[in-house]
Amino acid sequence: MAALLVGLRLKQLGRSLTRSPWHIVGLVFGVLGALSILALVAVAAIGLRVGAPQAVPLVLVLVTSVLVVGWVVGAILTSADESLAPERFALLPVRARQLLPGLALAQLLGIGGIATALSLALLLIAWSTSVATLVAAIAMLPVALLTCMLAARVVAGLLARTLASRRSRDVTAVVLMLLLISSGLILNLGVQAVASSASLQGVLESVSGVLAWTPIGATAGVPAAVAGGDWLAAGIRLVVALGTVALLWWAWGAQLSARLVAPVQASGGGRVHSGGLVDRILPASPVGAIAARGLRFQRRDPRHLLNAIATLVLPLILVGTQLASGGLAPGLALFLPLIMALMVLQIAQLSLAYDKDALALHVLTGVSGRADRAGRLLGVGIVIAPMVVLASVLVAAFTDGWALLPAGLGAALGTSLVAAGTGIAVGAFLPGRAPSPEQGPFGRGSSGGAQSLAALAIMAPIVLVASAPAIALAIAAVVWMPWLGWVALPVGLAVGALAVWLGIRIGGDRLDRAWPEVLAAISSDD
Repeated sequence: MAALLVGLRLKQLGRSLTRSPWHIVGLVFGVLGALSILALVAVAAIGLRVGAPQAVPLVLVLVTSVLVVGWVVGAILTSADESLAPERFALLPVRARQLLPGLALAQLLGIGGIATALSLALLLIAWSTSVATLVAAIAMLPVALLTCMLAARVVAGLLARTLASRRSRDVTAVVLMLLLISSGLILNLGVQAVASSASLQGVLESVSGVLAWTPIGATAGVPAAVAGGDWLAAGIRLVVALGTVALLWWAWGAQLSARLVAPVQASGGGRVHSGGLVDRILPASPVGAIAARGLRFQRRDPRHLLNAIATLVLPLILVGTQLASGGLAPGLALFLPLIMALMVLQIAQLSLAYDKDALALHVLTGVSGRADRAGRLLGVGIVIAPMVVLASVLVAAFTDGWALLPAGLGAALGTSLVAAGTGIAVGAFLPGRAPSPEQGPFGRGSSGGAQSLAALAIMAPIVLVASAPAIALAIAAVVWMPWLGWVALPVGLAVGALAVWLGIRIGGDRLDRAWPEVLAAISSDD
């Protein structure tokens, strides 16, 4: 059974690569990115081993604990790979104990499992402070890997029925995304609070000492105790680590048995309310209908909602982080809303991909490409444009830089409009990939795939060149004459309007020629 499940997993991966050449390109980029991260891990391990061998136990206990927590958080965010969900085996004459070994191997053969195993292996470089410590670390490596995987599976199983509700999934995704975005600010404030009360090293030593006795850090706590010559502590921590794996294995088996006889079924998000102010203010045309639909998605679909939240929150988090660190010059702060243009670029480029199979409605009803492009931009602009203005005003208020507000608005609005026009044009050629609605915002394809990387390489230079006049005038207003900000504002709006017009024409004409190809490219079956 184990060999059958592993073979099924490998066949799924192989089939996905044969569906589209973009999947192969994405795999190549993914492998290169993983190799880069592993190279950094290797360099850090060598540096720790050579430069601060006495800090190895402290650091690696913290790193291992974070790794376990990362697996758990990742399982909650991505809802795991449902291709081997227990419900798929509910009608087959198999028991949980027959499935467990194969499912475990299939999980470990995924990208996360392989990357984690390689990372733990590279950390052995740092553990090589003595032969005994290295032997203990090697022995605990598979235990640490199993702890990561099993903890993720058990936590995901405990939350499976709760997260089966669309509303619960959406709320969880939004809360975790906000915590993720603001993690830098929270960490900055925490470090400052610690630094004001005690030495950072002392706090880290205390935290590491506690984690080494807990299920999430005991696997690293064993070689840490061996390194310190405390064999009794090493033995007790070994019992904790092995007991954790045994308990998690039993809990996963119990969950699997329960889901085989009582499958978890996903539920929808409730009634869809139509009409209201949106339908009254938008034109009664294909453009207005597409914009109205986009506005409803901004409110109801967590994939779109998180994009909108991130667009507004990111520059404010950066301002807060700098203020917490001792202040920020108004001249530099006014350019922080420019980061919103990066979000606008991605939102516009992926606007088709988020529709998935539902895009067939546009094809079947004969919606023109230009109407599609204009409607999507209108829906995004009604939400994003006020956010750009609000972010620029809040930055000016935080930094007391009101005199530079016109320059900031010119740079931010102009660049955002250029990004929107560029994204809406390039997205018609390279629509990218997005998670399916039932997967949530962190499902497969949440990064956009290889097409988005290729699109970004094309779009970034265009946006930089086209928005350069407004940004240059804004910079001149900061370092030379503030009144140039009043020139940057109309220049940015004019260039942005031209970019939007060209994006609608270019992208719309492309869609009119290639609706079926675009639909096939973004289909949820690819």
